[in-house]
Amino acid sequence: MSSSDQAENNSSNSGSGSVSVKEADDDNREEWEIRRDELKATGDGHFRSKAYQPAIQAYADALQLDPSNHIILSNKSAAHLANGEKSKALHDARKCVEHSDGKWAKGHTRLAAAMMSLGRYGEAADAYSTVLNEVEPNNEVAKRGLEDCRKKEQQLREEKERELRKMQEVLDQQKKAEKEAQEDKTNNQNDDNCGDDEEDDLLDDFFSEVEKATEKPKPTKKSEPDEEATNRIKTQLNDLGTSQSQIDRLLQVNYEWKNLNPFYVLDIPHTIDDDSIISARYRALSLLVHPDKCLDDPVRAKTAFEQVRKAMNQMNDVDKRKHVRALMEEGMKQGKRAWKEECGKSSSENEAGLVQAQTKATMKIFAEIEQKRREIERRKRKFEQRERAQEDDEKKKETDERRFQKEWKEGERVDNRVGNWRDFQVGGKKKQQVDDRDFQVGGKKKR
Repeated sequence: MSSSDQAENNSSNSGSGSVSVKEADDDNREEWEIRRDELKATGDGHFRSKAYQPAIQAYADALQLDPSNHIILSNKSAAHLANGEKSKALHDARKCVEHSDGKWAKGHTRLAAAMMSLGRYGEAADAYSTVLNEVEPNNEVAKRGLEDCRKKEQQLREEKERELRKMQEVLDQQKKAEKEAQEDKTNNQNDDNCGDDEEDDLLDDFFSEVEKATEKPKPTKKSEPDEEATNRIKTQLNDLGTSQSQIDRLLQVNYEWKNLNPFYVLDIPHTIDDDSIISARYRALSLLVHPDKCLDDPVRAKTAFEQVRKAMNQMNDVDKRKHVRALMEEGMKQGKRAWKEECGKSSSENEAGLVQAQTKATMKIFAEIEQKRREIERRKRKFEQRERAQEDDEKKKETDERRFQKEWKEGERVDNRVGNWRDFQVGGKKKQQVDDRDFQVGGKKKR
């Protein structure tokens, strides 16, 4: 053989060497692994072409062969997010972190990106912080993401502060008018009737029960304030009327919507901000509708009392009270505008129409806010149910796939063993036949 022929032979051998190495690698993998990698490559190609739905399908097919592959889960999460499927992106990102044992930085960044898309900036910041504190301190993606989360949270805080400042400005403007109305209301209440004997007896029974429950005598120094509080409650009782009338008012048609306004429940003007007056009103109204005092209708009385107690809980919260007052101010403005548009300039003859329009607008504001709150709660429950259903479906798929793979691999091993045994038997017979022919030919040659 010439030197040129030898060089060509060596080059051909070296060229085929790299191919043989690749083939050897492929031979080391099982068929399902080769198919999984092919599907992943197909999904990657679709993703680069922005064909997200085919990419998602290719990744899903690959995961059927290898459900715990965290890299494919990461890619599938990114495809869902790019396709606008935020909850599915979050689901795959969580599984990615789970199957990577929390040690893969990209899995945490996928999780954070999905949370940010859902507006859950605090949780996203925690995910980015996990990357920087526990996995990869110099990860640039996590650094930028954490900075973005902090900016978003700061923007939300600033928006809330602006709303509170606007609300406070409205309250400050009404502060002087509120004090004047407060004083007028107190003076008018003190000048009203002293109350009838039946209500005095009912009030005395109430305080006697309180004294028996506490079993603590009142100091002499506090007799004057207690007497003043008693007189204030008596005045409130005169203003409220009878127990039956208050129960009927609190439990009228659609009372759950009308009683969203605590000032309406306590039946006091929204301009009053004196805790002593509000407390006296609550105690007087509770005295009228308490089930123990309304033996003729205890069931309805209990429901009415719950409405009163719920309203007082809102009034005890200073921030909620300010918020409710601001809503009522807005309702008064909207009602006045609607009344003017309907009736033109205000007139003394149609003053009742103005009050009715303002009441209607205020109730509408409270009802709309309650509807939004219920809708948010409904969506939240639906989202949680959907996430749980997806997790259950994924777990079922994983279980089915593991069972299928186990059975398939066991069946493949049996087929390979049977095939190898058959090949061995066929090969042995052919070899025996060749040896026999050689012996016969050799015998003839010897002859």
